[in-house]
Amino acid sequence: MKLFFWTENTQKTYEDLIDDINKTRKLKRYIKEKEPYEIYKNLIVSILACENVVLLDSDFSNEEILNLGISIENLEEEVAVEEISVSSFEEMLRLIETCGKNWQVTLYTSGTTGRPKKVSHNLETLTRGVKIGERFKDNIWAFAYNPTHFAGLQVFFQAFYNENPMIYIFEMDRKKIEETLRKFKVTNISATPTYYRSIIPYFKNQVISVERITMGGEKFDSSLEKELLKIFPNTKIRNVYASTEAGSLFAAEGDIFKINPEMADKIKISEDNELLIHKSLLGYSYDFQLDGEWYRTGDIVEKIDENHFRFFARKTEMINIGGYKVNPHEVENEIKKIDGVIDAVVKARKNKITGNILIAEIKVKDGTNVENKEKEIITILSEKLQNWKVPRILNFVEEIETTKTSKKMRR
Repeated sequence: MKLFFWTENTQKTYEDLIDDINKTRKLKRYIKEKEPYEIYKNLIVSILACENVVLLDSDFSNEEILNLGISIENLEEEVAVEEISVSSFEEMLRLIETCGKNWQVTLYTSGTTGRPKKVSHNLETLTRGVKIGERFKDNIWAFAYNPTHFAGLQVFFQAFYNENPMIYIFEMDRKKIEETLRKFKVTNISATPTYYRSIIPYFKNQVISVERITMGGEKFDSSLEKELLKIFPNTKIRNVYASTEAGSLFAAEGDIFKINPEMADKIKISEDNELLIHKSLLGYSYDFQLDGEWYRTGDIVEKIDENHFRFFARKTEMINIGGYKVNPHEVENEIKKIDGVIDAVVKARKNKITGNILIAEIKVKDGTNVENKEKEIITILSEKLQNWKVPRILNFVEEIETTKTSKKMRR
């Protein structure tokens, strides 16, 4: 029996999944489950039953649910499921391809700023980046994303379509992760740079089974890449660009993305260096505001040439300090280069004179003398950065606060 999904509380095989699907007679339209297995079992049932569903984070409070425009009573709404009869994994895939043509799932964006947007996707947009074939059949995935968000769905479908095991480490105690990767001989990990930085301090040995690491959701971090290669010496590292609005669009080795010929008429960069994508690449949402036929992503990029670009910053993340625009990623990168620093996030704080000042929250290695480190950081930043880019307040923290999708919280 081939393993399907493992958590510290649950272990299910693909045979278990088929059996549970065949037994299902009712389905909630709003999938709000704690156990990832239940989320994905119900998602597959919804496709096979051709019933549209909404994915919600299990820890959404009633107030958050109401703010999304959903009544609490709606959460209990169920639909009857006609008897599903699946005899094998191959038959399940065939039925999914057939039934999925008239199906969609709705989810909510969860960026570092702003109110979540409601976005609906069909099976085609969800699986645009999925690769299937013999070379993927022996992959074993560490699942390091929130299961109800787009990145989690991408990992799920990539693993699922190739009948790969998924090992859930997203909410796991960081001290247990190295042992878990080794135990299951994990070959693939996909996560945000912030997540990787949060687990690195807990690794004591190299993990040679990992063959591919994917970073996404945040700006690519070359210094992090070097740290990961020390722990996973046999891995290849890929940088991906994807969004809840459009799905997976680009992948690169390093920070420079290439616009392939088939995407040339669907991608453009505005005069103010914002990345625009054509409406044909989007999921469906009432919240989308188009500029003609183009969607403004809010991502500011650096154009290398007609076919290449690198991510610079989110438009909403740029901080105005006395009329000067500061990219927080630039400041964070300089802080993270300093010996003893594990991670950092730079934010704005209101100021009557300059409009804003910069504050930095910094995580350092255990045993670091914080007072000395503060003086060192200020000295180094003052030498490397213009005055208005140097944070006026440094706060040393045990953990960098993150969003539900394991991105840095910048509010």
